[in-house]
Amino acid sequence: MTRAVLIVCMRQERRKQLARTRAASDRSSRRRVDADGAFGGLDLDFSTSPTVWKFLSDDAFFRGLMGPVGSGKSYACAAEVMLRAVKQPVSPKDGVRYSRFVVVRNSYPELRTTTIKTWLELFPEHTFGPMRWSPPLTHHIKLPARGDAAGIDCEVIFLALDQPKDVRKLLSLELTGAWVNEARELPLSIVQGLTHRVGRYPTRANGGAPWRGIWADTNPMDSDHWWHRLSEKEKVKGKYKWNFYKQPPGMIESVSTDDDAMPGAGRWWVNNARAENVKNLPSGYYEQQIGDKELDWIECYVGGKYVYVKEGKPVWHEYEDTIMVDDDLGVDLSLPIHVGLDFGLTPAAVIGQRFMSGKWHILDEIVTEDMGLERFGQMLLYELNMKYPKSEVKVWGDPAGMKRDEIFEVTAFDHLRTIGLTAQPTASNDFQVRREAGAAPMLRLVDGKPGLRVNARCSRLRKALAGGYHFKRVGISGGTDRFRDMPNKNDSSHVGDAFGYLLLGAGEHRRMTRGPSRGVFQQAVAKTEFSVW
Repeated sequence: MTRAVLIVCMRQERRKQLARTRAASDRSSRRRVDADGAFGGLDLDFSTSPTVWKFLSDDAFFRGLMGPVGSGKSYACAAEVMLRAVKQPVSPKDGVRYSRFVVVRNSYPELRTTTIKTWLELFPEHTFGPMRWSPPLTHHIKLPARGDAAGIDCEVIFLALDQPKDVRKLLSLELTGAWVNEARELPLSIVQGLTHRVGRYPTRANGGAPWRGIWADTNPMDSDHWWHRLSEKEKVKGKYKWNFYKQPPGMIESVSTDDDAMPGAGRWWVNNARAENVKNLPSGYYEQQIGDKELDWIECYVGGKYVYVKEGKPVWHEYEDTIMVDDDLGVDLSLPIHVGLDFGLTPAAVIGQRFMSGKWHILDEIVTEDMGLERFGQMLLYELNMKYPKSEVKVWGDPAGMKRDEIFEVTAFDHLRTIGLTAQPTASNDFQVRREAGAAPMLRLVDGKPGLRVNARCSRLRKALAGGYHFKRVGISGGTDRFRDMPNKNDSSHVGDAFGYLLLGAGEHRRMTRGPSRGVFQQAVAKTEFSVW
């Protein structure tokens, strides 16, 4: 387990291991845990995994462990279930340590092929009893008392939860603790739903649960995820604090002159001497990862950094974040401010300016959830008045907003005009037209720079342009990937559509559809009275 050496001895060795544990001296400096011998030799060696050791030694209410692939996160969290089980108080009724845990993953296929597979590698059925493979998937481990070691009754329930509505599946659970596997795939509401289910088992009559809590593991995610917010910006403190641990990267950037450096995604990489769990990985494990991979993939899965990894085919594959982002975009007060809008209950706005040279400055974004047009319009109006009080403002939106409301019989554009916003529909809402309008300035060079410049603080739009707004992969045909014809509707699609409406309405549609120059031409008459000889 990271990959902390985990040895599960057979029952015939239990007494010998128990005796050895009692006689052993303190080996905490070697970061070693034997679970008090109660499991007959659950022997964990963390001498090369200091981050995992700190993670497992922490008694915080919530603990998170993030690291690159192969760092042993899942093995550490699986072992934590049993480490907590053997620390439970003994029931005064029958001398057994009772506990119940839930293991959460985003889907049942992932739960079966990844999470449960890891679990059974550490706690195989032939030693710890059979799994129940009918829902809810459960591994109920019962070990009788031996000598001075109390018996164990540990129930482990495996659930697939990936939607906020799935929180209701937790309402009847009485738990000691919970493990959230691959937390980046789960919404925060799932973790919040677990907070009031832990610590409810066993009852006080059976010893109670003096410790209760949740622990989670994950590969890195992008910086707008709840994990990043709670670990880096809005930390949960107090008696029931949330602690987060980050493992060292598997490889780090270097220079080409380093003898051990390997090329990948236009850069050079060397093995990190501080990487954890390397001794339990195949030789060259991380080196083999970087071949033919994009930079965001390497930085995420090998470097362990917060980064968005592209999925599917980006709608705007022309976008390059490293050269199209600017930390300080100025506002030209002589030019109008244009706003692109995407309506619905997840409205979004993208604010920008178009220059006579064809250059675009994307200045700001407003992205919301579960908000009607009334509140969103007032929010947009406030932002425009505060940041651009002296500028002319033009608002462009989806032509579908011309449909009249069935109750108040007004269109979305009518409502925006009533609060002081000059709003009008774009010439088209055809997806291909919007896509080409957005791609056009990305392909232009203005003064030696890309025609599109995006303010660095527009994080949601940058994610959408970098691949968050994408065509979903549907299969492989003839050795090549196949994608859907229409983009995937997700959290990035709304701000992506607003970006398309902005550029389409504020000038790019005219550039795409204008004909030849309208100068004055003199009629030409062909001379036919001549001899071909």
